[in-house]
Amino acid sequence: MDKAIDEVINCIINSPEYIECLDIKKKMDNNTEIIDMIKQVKLLQKKYLRTNSLEVKEKLDELESKLNEIPIYYIYNKKLEIVNEKINYVNDELNDYFYNLLNK
Repeated sequence: MDKAIDEVINCIINSPEYIECLDIKKKMDNNTEIIDMIKQVKLLQKKYLRTNSLEVKEKLDELESKLNEIPIYYIYNKKLEIVNEKINYVNDELNDYFYNLLNK
């Protein structure tokens, strides 16, 4: 079982999307504009969760929109979505497998 799980993990971390995510992330880490905007988004997300303020939500949406206009950030998120879909697929399959195994 451990070997099979290791193979699945290796399949994901050796995928072109995952490798590209890591490369893009390194590039973004050197871009202070993007880093600052991401920090601001995180702060606004926390504030919005606490306050549920429409004003905060509008600021958050505006900042996220600006971030998504930056090509490197947009590409990173698209690649990250693909990686997350792969992880979710594996997670769902494992959950189904164990559910069926334990509920027969």
